[in-house]
Amino acid sequence: MAVLALPGCAYQPKGLIDEHYATYKARLPEKDKVFVCSSYGCRTQTAFKFTAADLAEVRKFMTPKRTVTAAGEREATREALAWMGRRADKAVGTHNDRPGDDALGNGDPGQMDCVDVATNLSSYLLVMERHKLFKHHQVGSVMIKEDLRRGFSGWTHYAAILKETSSGQQFAVDGWLLASGQPPEIVETERWYIDDKDLLFGTKSAVGANGT
Repeated sequence: MAVLALPGCAYQPKGLIDEHYATYKARLPEKDKVFVCSSYGCRTQTAFKFTAADLAEVRKFMTPKRTVTAAGEREATREALAWMGRRADKAVGTHNDRPGDDALGNGDPGQMDCVDVATNLSSYLLVMERHKLFKHHQVGSVMIKEDLRRGFSGWTHYAAILKETSSGQQFAVDGWLLASGQPPEIVETERWYIDDKDLLFGTKSAVGANGT
């Protein structure tokens, strides 16, 4: 954990995405059942199961016409994730989550921090992957990025990850600053949150040193 003391870096847990869930004692999806994280740091986890009808709605976004290219698949995935988020948030009571973090949200089961959001988006992506809805991507381990030299604007932040299978390019999937049910941004990890060229150790060390 010494890497946490560094002033500017980006990193992912080595190995499978399971390690992120284990760190926060979060439950991985069980088939189509997810455990929606809230209260900041996954302190509250509420079970929700996507039904066959729900998954049929998700498939409507991921049509062959829209997923011909990797870029098209990412755009379709943004919309699918927004729908899944709205569906789950309404069911478990996180639909009034305030974008970002605030002191009043800490410990509130209806509010989510960036750990909660990244974990929930990862869970939705894993459900999609289980149903073979990706042609060009696979789900990666949650990424953490920070630049403590910036103060609060560079605080430790988390994002779910999609990896383009043909190129190996990783994309951060992040909806932390958006209202519940809005399509998350999907952007290259090098450009996500803090541009890698501004980090202390640069792109190669920040993104590639973890072996991904």
